[in-house]
Amino acid sequence: MKTRIATLMIVFGLFLTATAFANQPVPASKAVSKSVAKLIKSELDYPEFAIEEKFECCVVVSIVIQDDGSFDVDCANCISEEMKKYVVNQIENINTEDFARYAGQNVLLKIKFDILTV
Repeated sequence: MKTRIATLMIVFGLFLTATAFANQPVPASKAVSKSVAKLIKSELDYPEFAIEEKFECCVVVSIVIQDDGSFDVDCANCISEEMKKYVVNQIENINTEDFARYAGQNVLLKIKFDILTV
């Protein structure tokens, strides 16, 4: 009886351990992160509403590369909800197949909007 309980506990523990780490994105290498950052920087313009209001901020995003090479913003943080929505929308609308081989990898980016760089 004790061996059955011990066996069930071991199997249950292995199940919990396996499911806990099943879908965690793998952090991207520095080279992949730099190339994703370069692509996003070239595609992302300073929004007009922020220029008119002379608004500066940073947006921190966590991006997961999809199977087709597109980007899915896992989470984003910014003091401005409008700027956060703008950045998430622009990143998710970037069409590229160049990163398909890096599917499942996670890239963390800090995007800085500064009036002096406009």
